[in-house]
Amino acid sequence: MHTLQSLLLPRVDLCTTGNMYVRTKGGAFWSLEDRSVQFGRGSQASFDTYFNTFPVAKWREHTTVREASFELDVAGRFEVHTVFDHPHRARQVLASQVVEGTGSRVSLDPLLLGSLAGGQVFLRLRSLSDDGALRGMRVVTPDEPSQDVRLVIVMPTFRRHDYVRANLDRVLAHLDEAPGLAARVRVLIVDNGRDLQVDLPPGGPVEVVPNANLGGAGGYARGLLEARDAGWASHALFMDDDISFHPEVIDRTVALLDHATSPELCVSGAMLREEQPQLQHEAGAGWAPFAVHPWQPIGKDLDLSKAKNLPQNDVDQQIDYSGWWHFAFPLSLTADNLLPVFLRGDDVLFSLRHVRPHAITVNGIGVWHQDFEYKNGPAFFYYEARNIALVNALAIDGYEAKHLRKRFLALTLRALLSMKYDSAEATIRGTRDFLRGPEWWATLDHEAVNTAARDHQGERLGELPEHFRRMPFWQPRRAPFQQVSILASLLSLGGHLLPPSRTRKPPAAVSLQTRPITTGLDRDEIVYRYPPTGEGFVVRRDRDRFFDLLREAARTAVEITRTYDDVRERYRAAYPQMVSDGNWRRLLGLPEPRARQTEEALVEG
Repeated sequence: MHTLQSLLLPRVDLCTTGNMYVRTKGGAFWSLEDRSVQFGRGSQASFDTYFNTFPVAKWREHTTVREASFELDVAGRFEVHTVFDHPHRARQVLASQVVEGTGSRVSLDPLLLGSLAGGQVFLRLRSLSDDGALRGMRVVTPDEPSQDVRLVIVMPTFRRHDYVRANLDRVLAHLDEAPGLAARVRVLIVDNGRDLQVDLPPGGPVEVVPNANLGGAGGYARGLLEARDAGWASHALFMDDDISFHPEVIDRTVALLDHATSPELCVSGAMLREEQPQLQHEAGAGWAPFAVHPWQPIGKDLDLSKAKNLPQNDVDQQIDYSGWWHFAFPLSLTADNLLPVFLRGDDVLFSLRHVRPHAITVNGIGVWHQDFEYKNGPAFFYYEARNIALVNALAIDGYEAKHLRKRFLALTLRALLSMKYDSAEATIRGTRDFLRGPEWWATLDHEAVNTAARDHQGERLGELPEHFRRMPFWQPRRAPFQQVSILASLLSLGGHLLPPSRTRKPPAAVSLQTRPITTGLDRDEIVYRYPPTGEGFVVRRDRDRFFDLLREAARTAVEITRTYDDVRERYRAAYPQMVSDGNWRRLLGLPEPRARQTEEALVEG
């Protein structure tokens, strides 16, 4: 029998939101100490949860598995219902069995996946004993794998030592308990900071490789080159360094790939919010290149602790973009490397060009990630302006100067009207750097550019004075007064055309990522605050800087109109060289692999 997934329960070091794992009733409870579910007579537990439903539709549609069954490690006597949950139908009990165990493994009747179109399957248990316990639950299949998966996990890091050490500890402990998996998984930590100190067992599955700091793109590119050169792995799993996850998601990913119908199947893990662990940021995303904000997260803000949300969350949708907090793919998918963009955009272009038809998400394969809002600031807006222009130029036929100009002006003007002058300046600088073309990119000192991008100290989260932390959030006026305020703000350029005597209202607080173009109409200070931590920053009106940046934005818009078509064609011509092995080895200071050096010597001889 081959295991497809195993029981997950809350952990203090990851997540203690119980309804993500099990729903208890009548006195049943989950134990953090021994990771079990404890029962009294008549108490119940239901596993219609994000981490413990069996996503039968995904296994039916994307794998060769045709039969599966649940195995339970139980002590006591239980009535067990096998329940089918479909997004558009009432729940259906497929089977009811009474099982009894003394801590031994009990098998339930098999499920024939061909008879279950769509939806997911879960178990409900009711204890018939005074004392009962569930210590394990697996879904297994007799069907043989369709391919032999050997997985290398690539995790670039730049001084996220606490995250990396915690993840390594969990993964190594898990592999110790699963020797079959340990023989098929290796971990490559690409240390862009060149200062990570970890205690690793000799001869173990983890390797730490010091690397030049070329950002996340450079870290993933180094990992991809290492994996191809070594020739051991069939698949790579890209994972960010600032995540937390159950090691079981690796097992589930390998199991899916093992049984994949298509050898090109890619598994895109969901991103869950670290600060609110039951909320999903996205499970894959669409890409709307002509929109101001092209990212279109699928399942954004969905509460995964609610059973009613789970069947719909597992319906197949078109995924244009797979984030690299958890992204598994076959190394044979493409010979292309990544764009040398340092941060932001490398995963988007790779997805658009190579992944889009092959990616799936699955309930139960998700990781917790720091909220992007917490990271956003002028440095990231610089990379977003520069790199997303490049992505659309390379991947989207029909993306023209008017589309880039519209997005550039929308982002820049919204920042200016919100008194975010550093953000506006970063967007201008990023766009102008894109317009320099591939010749400039070829000679780029990425670390120096990153240092310059981070030079701005404003508009970054930090401690706020107590009176700003306590300040209630500003609320916009109701219609039609809000429409009048918007018009007044546009006509007065966010109050910048008004005399100082008309902008003396006290400061107002707004949530971090809002673009409050009416808030600053009659005040000179805005407090931007991040609700989960209370951190934030204060911006103040600067009329001289506003008009300087407005003029620079106008000049940049003219340059887009004049040069974009030529720049786009030059980038397209340069793309093969930008993503080539040779270019990345030059950037990373790496020699050619030994086999290639030997081959070249033989040719020369």
